[in-house]
Amino acid sequence: MNPSQSVPENASLSPVQHYTPGYVGVKLIMIGLGLGLFIVGMAYLWTPLRLVMWGNRAMAEATTVTKTKKGAPDIVLKDDVQVKASFDPRDRSHVFWNEFRFQTADGRVVNVRATVGSQLKPLYSLINGDGLPTTDLVFYDVKQPEIVVFPLIISTWFAAGVLAGGGLLMMFIGSVLLYWARKPIELPHLPPSVIPLGK
Repeated sequence: MNPSQSVPENASLSPVQHYTPGYVGVKLIMIGLGLGLFIVGMAYLWTPLRLVMWGNRAMAEATTVTKTKKGAPDIVLKDDVQVKASFDPRDRSHVFWNEFRFQTADGRVVNVRATVGSQLKPLYSLINGDGLPTTDLVFYDVKQPEIVVFPLIISTWFAAGVLAGGGLLMMFIGSVLLYWARKPIELPHLPPSVIPLGK
């Protein structure tokens, strides 16, 4: 830089500069990916949401626990003593499934399995703290009561909700970026004292 070079008198009248972000294609891809995540999440959420909104509700009673392992026969555990005896904290290859029974509005008794299983131990004990069978809220399809959802089990909603919510967020951010992609943004005007004078 030549320190002796002076700033022209009309430097303050220099035209305002603008910057256009561009990269429209990248923003469109981002929106598309967000839409894909949202669709996948909603595909998993559709049945639970449909049952909660339009299905019938009932209180299901825990009856047994089924311990499953790929390639091995299922083991049915009929009380909490058997369930606790089957725990093995070092073995994560087994999955415990709570089995429930509930009665429909027309008096039909239906046996169903919880929609979410658990490693190491079941989600529910068979007997609650009052010594009574454990119960949980269930929504079922009126025409096919074997199709159920347990809305109080967080895992029913968590993964699919994260996908759908993440997709919405990605679409929103991508849409904002796309909106500004073709908009010229005025750059801040620099006073002559900070403008480089040359090299």
